[in-house]
Amino acid sequence: MLKHCWKTTRSRKCAVRALILLWLVAPLVSAADGEIEPPPESVSLDALLTLPSALPGEASQQRGGLSRGEWNSKFAAAEADVEAAKADLDASLDKLTEMMGKTSNWKIAAPGAQAAPGDGGAPTNYGLKQEIRRKREEVARTERKKIDLVVEANLADVPEDWYKKSESPE
Repeated sequence: MLKHCWKTTRSRKCAVRALILLWLVAPLVSAADGEIEPPPESVSLDALLTLPSALPGEASQQRGGLSRGEWNSKFAAAEADVEAAKADLDASLDKLTEMMGKTSNWKIAAPGAQAAPGDGGAPTNYGLKQEIRRKREEVARTERKKIDLVVEANLADVPEDWYKKSESPE
């Protein structure tokens, strides 16, 4: 007979519903047997809205889980990454400028014919062009990373003097 009940979809659904109902009602019935837990202690709203009186000294100097020195070092590392990427890009652009200075920009040939390669031709260094493209992308990536760090610091309510360089008048 049990096999017959499980053969139809309707009887299976009814059995599953009965099991779910039993699973939900059983804890309520056992709690009603006399073992009722007392409600937790109530806390006043004023106690929830006041800050604790004793904060550890180091914890009060932390924002976003990091101290002033840690934020400063994160920003210094981000700034160093941006400067290094810009220096690499400048070096590659200097190489390209040097290569361009050695050759003439003019290639003259008869109509329909290609200009003869030689000293007068413009440089076609594909590798250097790709290197410059990669370095420009690296500069953009490091600048985005620095901007993301500023956003993270703002969300953590970090004061600006913790990470901004003070510009001294010269």
